[in-house]
Amino acid sequence: MVFGPENGAVSEKLVYEAAREAHAKNYGHLYVIGFAIQPNARQLVEECEAAIGVPATYVQATPDLMMGDLLKNMRSSQIFSVCGLPEVKIHKVKPERKGDPEMYHVELLGLDVFDPATMKTEHREGDDLPAWFLDADYNGLCFNVSQAFFPRTGAWESLKKALKGTYEESVWDHLAGTKSAPFEAGENGQVAVKVIDDRGNELVVVKSLREAKR
Repeated sequence: MVFGPENGAVSEKLVYEAAREAHAKNYGHLYVIGFAIQPNARQLVEECEAAIGVPATYVQATPDLMMGDLLKNMRSSQIFSVCGLPEVKIHKVKPERKGDPEMYHVELLGLDVFDPATMKTEHREGDDLPAWFLDADYNGLCFNVSQAFFPRTGAWESLKKALKGTYEESVWDHLAGTKSAPFEAGENGQVAVKVIDDRGNELVVVKSLREAKR
């Protein structure tokens, strides 16, 4: 078992060194616990058994862990959770005119969450997640939000009434949606999607645009 830093994300180096030590000591499984994890580190966790010889699981610790007695007895206050990576698809968008650059859009399909109370894995559809963000040209170091979505909220209805028709209906549908607006390929050729789950955990998946389908 290895714990990540209090004020930072679990790094690929930390996972690699812990996995090597676990393998050398013939441990049966490595548990990596942290408040956040870098995408490359999460990928190594997923491939740890094949790459280093010991299976690994990432366990997300909620920031509420540092609040001690202020924790409430509710689902969102469970201090440890095992989550899968966000399930996303990249689609190619047909250019409107001949000669236009190729465009892409990302679709959030959902997220698998393990509930320790029931010992079952629950699949959450994309429209049942609090928030997700897209970095349309992820450089592997810093996540820059290029598009933001908040599917599971009733706030849009209140805001729509307050603005009294200032924006078209499609704007609100887009903000609460699971499909991004079309975008051009960036110089890095990959995107990152960050999902916020019920516990406030940030889960990031990175995809190459080469995986895009029509």
